[in-house]
Amino acid sequence: MKIRNLLYGIGIMALSSCAGEKAENLDVDKALAYCDVQVHRALAELEKNGEADYSMQPRNILSGEKFWNCRKVAKEEWTGGFWPGILWYDYEATQNDTIRELAEKYTESLKLFSEIPAYDHDLGFLVFCSYGNGYRLTHNPTYRDVIIATADSLATLYNPKVGTILSWPRNIEMLGGHNTIMDNMINLEMLFWAARNRRLFDVAVSHADKTMENQFRPDYTSYHVAVYDTLTGNCIKKCTHQGYADESMWARGQAWAIYGYTVVFRETGDPKYLEFAEKLVDVYLKNLPEDYVPYWDFNAPDIPNAPRDASAA
Repeated sequence: MKIRNLLYGIGIMALSSCAGEKAENLDVDKALAYCDVQVHRALAELEKNGEADYSMQPRNILSGEKFWNCRKVAKEEWTGGFWPGILWYDYEATQNDTIRELAEKYTESLKLFSEIPAYDHDLGFLVFCSYGNGYRLTHNPTYRDVIIATADSLATLYNPKVGTILSWPRNIEMLGGHNTIMDNMINLEMLFWAARNRRLFDVAVSHADKTMENQFRPDYTSYHVAVYDTLTGNCIKKCTHQGYADESMWARGQAWAIYGYTVVFRETGDPKYLEFAEKLVDVYLKNLPEDYVPYWDFNAPDIPNAPRDASAA
């Protein structure tokens, strides 16, 4: 992706400054400069007591707090790759070597995911946001090796009888079978990339096709979770784990799907995936409020007072 398009992908940092501004009036250079200012503000806080602990990744600012809530890089923490990814994007926009050095330090802490068995599907979030962007910008062969090893690990969660990647191994008993969540569509991008180096292409396509078949309603809104019988591969349940209700449209899940199927089209060239992504976009746009920042769930009962989800935007 080009840096100007990536602005929308990392809108978590930019949307608050331009919410309500029409897209055609958006000054991209001004928005990128704003992102750079925010990156430096965060870095100043993270390193205010001397050198930062680069294994502590900023996650969010909790209600009532002023400073970043940081989490230790660990297999249970799925957001650890986002901060290194933002640093790589900032380096791409500014060519600031200091930002590059910090991106390298925060990225290094995620290497462990290439060295341990897959804990769940979030490896794309963790490693492709960090090492993926790092490799794209530096062509460091060590980064390539980490991505390939992690993609191989992720592929071990693929069940050929079902045709999808298992999302939550730890929740098989609770959900009653092989579970696949919509978030997994974004993680396919790492598999497609690694397939240029090894054969993971068919796994990614199979996952996309089975998800398309079972995880969407007739109006093209998405279910968060599909549960499959491990032995027969049949879909036995559709539900949500993070949206308002099983039949509601969770905003972030719909965004995962839009991004995921656009990537599948880019990698396969098959127009059916682009047509499907467009239908997912249509229902998303139809339900957006006037300022374009979605409610956390498009069917939340307390709209217009419901919380917003900038990451889904």
